[in-house]
Parts: sequence; C-alpha cells; structure tokens
Amino acid sequence: AAISAAKFGSKLRTGWNEDKLDLIADGSMNKKKAKVNLGRALKTLVHVHGIQLLLSGTYNADPHPGNILILPDGRLGLLDYGMVGRLSPKDRETVARTILALSNKDKAATAKLYRDSGYKVSFTDGRTVDDAVLHRFASFHLDRIDLSPLTLDNGETVDLMELLQSTRERVVPSWVEEGRRLGGLLMGVN
Repeated sequence: AAISAAKFGSKLRTGWNEDKLDLIADGSMNKKKAKVNLGRALKTLVHVHGIQLLLSGTYNADPHPGNILILPDGRLGLLDYGMVGRLSPKDRETVARTILALSNKDKAATAKLYRDSGYKVSFTDGRTVDDAVLHRFASFHLDRIDLSPLTLDNGETVDLMELLQSTRERVVPSWVEEGRRLGGLLMGVN
C-alpha cells in the first residue's frame, strides 16, 4: 500500500535512521514498516515539477501533500492533475533566466527580467521600487521566503513587513503568478 504525504502529521510516526525515514502507519496498514529515503523523494518531487514547468510548460498546479504518494519501494505517485498550469515557451525561458539570476544573486538582472516582462510594483505613495525590492519579490515568488531587513539601492535599510505594507503590485504577468503558485507550494519541501 502507498503512504499518503498528507498523512505524515496525523496518521504516521516518524523516526530518522541514516537519511532514511521510517514510516509506520497507525493501523490502517497493519503496522507494516517502509524504509523511504525522504531526501531523495523530495528532490525527485522538486525535479519532476521543475521539468513540468520549464521543459513541457504544462504542470500540476495543485501539488499539495494529499496529491503525493510515497510507494512502498520509495517511488512517488503523483495524483490529481485536475488543475493544470501552462506556460508559453517565452514565459518558460523568462522563469529559467529569473531562477538563474536569483541563484547568481544578480539583483540587476532579476529586476530587468521582471520589468521587461511587464511586472509593475510601486510604493503606495507612487514612488517606483528599486532593483533590491524587485529581487526580493522575485525571491519570494520563485526561491525562498526571506523576512530579513532589506537594504535598498540607496543604502537605506527597511523592515520587510513595512516594505510589504507600503508596496502594491499593479501588474503581475501570468508567468509570475503561475511560477509563484508552484514555487510557494514547493518551497516547503526544498
């Protein structure tokens, strides 16, 4: 029988043993013990969704834990492709370039990609945001949540919660919306 990732918290006890996760069901599986390399399973999950998003452009837009099974032999079972996202080749290239710019910590390149694609964000008082703000927002969308204070291009340091409260997204291209939806769902497993 497969083990649902949604049941990790409610139906399963966990214990670590040399990078393997022992999953023991509470009774529904007759106390059978399955050895699963959780790190490998999670890397596979991220890899599969990355391939779907970047190579094919068609991907499962609802990859929550209830739609992911870990099979007894450690393979993943992905369920419920009822909500599918699609990205054009141009948008897939922009997502890939943005991920590379984020990986290289290249604020100027990240900001240029966002601006060139039509993403618009401004302060509530109408001022435009700088490259540091766009880079941090792109990081939220596609990489990780970083709540540390942000140093703006002019050297001013701002509290991130204040920054979020004082800015508004005006235009969000579809690739940003799709990318951040999938990224937000997968960030927790990286």
